Amino acid sequence: MQRRTLCLWPGGVLLGFICFAVQAESWTLTQTLTAAQRYSAEISASKNEAQALDAMADSARELPDPQLRFGIENVPVQGSNGRRLTREGMTMQRVGVMQRYVSEEKRERKAQTLLAQSQSVNAQADAIRAGLQRDTAQAWLDLALSTQALNTARTLVAETRRQMAGQKASVSGGSVPADSVLTLQVTLNAMRDRETLAERDVRLAQTRLMELTGQQLDGISGKLPPYQRLPAEERVIEEGVTLHPEVIAASREANTARARSAQSAIAAIPDVDVELYYARRADGYEDMAGVMFTVDLPLFQGRRQNKDHAADVSMTMQANDRLAQTERTHLAQVRSLIAEYQAAQTLWQRQRDETLPLQKKRLSLVTAQYGGGQSALPELLEARRGVLETEMALNESEREMARRWAAIRWLIPQEIAL
Repeated sequence: MQRRTLCLWPGGVLLGFICFAVQAESWTLTQTLTAAQRYSAEISASKNEAQALDAMADSARELPDPQLRFGIENVPVQGSNGRRLTREGMTMQRVGVMQRYVSEEKRERKAQTLLAQSQSVNAQADAIRAGLQRDTAQAWLDLALSTQALNTARTLVAETRRQMAGQKASVSGGSVPADSVLTLQVTLNAMRDRETLAERDVRLAQTRLMELTGQQLDGISGKLPPYQRLPAEERVIEEGVTLHPEVIAASREANTARARSAQSAIAAIPDVDVELYYARRADGYEDMAGVMFTVDLPLFQGRRQNKDHAADVSMTMQANDRLAQTERTHLAQVRSLIAEYQAAQTLWQRQRDETLPLQKKRLSLVTAQYGGGQSALPELLEARRGVLETEMALNESEREMARRWAAIRWLIPQEIAL
């Protein structure tokens, strides 16, 4: 047993390296969206539900299965022939087949109701897919931009750390006050706090992608999408509200309600049962055969079928109202998303084009003054910290803009080759 373990150990190490290499692989946005769609149990469940409803619709168009009926009739229970099966002429061993006939129109309308339910499930699946693509794209963009913020924070922290040794030497030489090292350490700790927050954001994005795809992603690859501008003109985005999967799902729900109403409208059409039987009697008596018909008698439609139909009509009106409300809600949602995107875009552009260049210019001037002995260390540290804070604020604005862009971009699900 020990030998076998030793023999398998190199293979296990090799497998571990292979697994690590696979896990460390970076994915493009398209690869990540594809993996999320394949991994989603919700989408798979909706697909299976729709297939089940389609199969039920095919079955609904068929007549019910025939029934085999058999038994003994007219067995005497009193008198000299009590409990005997061969003495009384009315006692019969009976076998027959019964078939229920449901009108073709009723069967077809039931099938149409099931097909409408299937289409509703498919529309809900599209809504799930759109939400999944949006969440996956947002997590992927968060990972990409959080990684950039982390690299920026690490660069500035490393620059400040390199200055620590020189500052300690200056204190030892008596050229600078002793508390300058403490000031530098306080500033360094504040920068390290920002670095820790950036590391947290990276791990949160990786965790979210793990939840959505089932894979551990350490980074991203490929070009970032053009989130710096809206996916389309505002007018086009607003007009596309009618194509939103949740609006389509509400429309399909209204279609299902109408199909149920059409089905209940003809519920009073009677079903007919037809039975053919053969009855064997005791010796000396003739066998018998017959046919029996059973017909529904909807004599009180006003209390039964009409009430059910009126309820279905009301449900149809309710579904139409919900459809109208869903369209209004999503139009307001789209307009809110556009406003939030434009605000984030404005903040990002201002910080990128105005605030950050000013902070960097200020840092350059203070650094030059510090090298020439014209400024103190706290001013240099404060300028460097200002650059870091602006870089992090710029990254946060960019991430917010990218999130809103993804929410607008994937209002409608996109087809992905699986």
